[in-house]
Amino acid sequence: TAVRADRVFTKELNILDSPVTELRGYVNHPNWDLLPHDECGLVERSSTSTLKILKGNEAELGQFPWMVAILKPGLARIFCGGSLISDRYVVTAAHCVTPEIRIQQVVLGEHNQNQLMDCQGVRCSPPARLVKIEDIIIHPYYPLPGTDIALLRLNERITEFTDFVRPICLPTFRELAHRDVFDGQNVETAGWGTTEWGQDSDYLRHITIPVIPDWECSRWFISLPSTEICAKGDEGIDSCQGDSGGPLMARVRSSSCTRDYVTVLVGITSHGIPKFEGSGLCGDHIGIYTRVSDYMDWILDNICK
Repeated sequence: TAVRADRVFTKELNILDSPVTELRGYVNHPNWDLLPHDECGLVERSSTSTLKILKGNEAELGQFPWMVAILKPGLARIFCGGSLISDRYVVTAAHCVTPEIRIQQVVLGEHNQNQLMDCQGVRCSPPARLVKIEDIIIHPYYPLPGTDIALLRLNERITEFTDFVRPICLPTFRELAHRDVFDGQNVETAGWGTTEWGQDSDYLRHITIPVIPDWECSRWFISLPSTEICAKGDEGIDSCQGDSGGPLMARVRSSSCTRDYVTVLVGITSHGIPKFEGSGLCGDHIGIYTRVSDYMDWILDNICK
């Protein structure tokens, strides 16, 4: 399929409307076939309405089936987020899984962390799945700026993907290699982090926010590494504590004849930079996300069967 030069984005959420094609360098990587290219980034959206992350909406059941909840030993609540990228691996922020935190388990298919089974209208999801972690791979340059990324290897393979547990696509497409492809455009993030009421959310929530170009972000953060992305919504709309490690996402049009659009992991929620001196609330911060496309070689090098 020929790739058109023009790009069209929707108002609500970025959709790269030209078909995307895989970068040849990644296709030739020996671990390329470990990624679920035909299964990733697909969502079965229900017709249920969303309910009224910080000033975010409650997600629909199965809206983000790659969302992973990371549990901290001794805490009954979700500590960080992550993204399922294959049948065996989760990508998250390195600061969520450092050795002193002693992360041991993650939850797949979670929605309401207070309920065993979730329902919206007549649609219900199966109970969330608790999975132990076999290995934690933190980027070797962490904690240098811009290296906030880690892989979690699960101790069991996810043998079947469903509407509620499914990996997200990685940014292996040629068209997404351009650093400014999403500048000024809307992307989406999700998590169980602190809400506008000052408490973590029972439900998975999501927000739509625009990517801020590097030159504009440098007004607040002069030393922004090239491996980081800035994003910020309207006043009070932001990711916050507890959302760390979760995905920054965009939908792109697939060149496959079997699927129209897929969701791609653009960034990993890392930290925030206050826009104004003395700002202490998440809604007054610029969100900083690790740029996943810059770490594709590292990810492929560190996954195995």
